[in-house]
Formats: sequence, structure tokens, C-alpha cells
Amino acid sequence: MFTEAVMDRDLEGEVMVTATGCVGLCEKGPIVMIYPQQVWYGEVTEDDIDDILDALEEGTVVDRLSI
Repeated sequence: MFTEAVMDRDLEGEVMVTATGCVGLCEKGPIVMIYPQQVWYGEVTEDDIDDILDALEEGTVVDRLSI
């Protein structure tokens, strides 16, 4: 889902989507990590993808998801 949303926004050259296993916060998963900004989002759903990408493009944070 994230990969498709990144492609829809023509962000492939700026954003890389990588799948990983648990990063120590499994109870908060699924987790999205934004680097190099060091922003972590927890309990992310498909409905949150646009909000996360909007925030990334605007240089802001989605506070309700932030962990």
C-alpha cells in the first residue's frame, strides 16, 4: 500500500519503502519509521498512509500516530 501511494505521488526518487520485521515495538505495530527525521509512527492502518505522506511532504508530524 505504501509503495503504491509513494508511486502515485511521484516520490520514488525521494522516498524508499522497505519492509522489515519487528524493531522492538511489536505491540505498537505496524510501525512506520521516517529517516533521517527519526519520526516513528505506531499502529498504522491503511487509512493513515495519506496523512503520513502529507506530513512527510509538508515537513510536519502526524501527532496522533507518533510514538
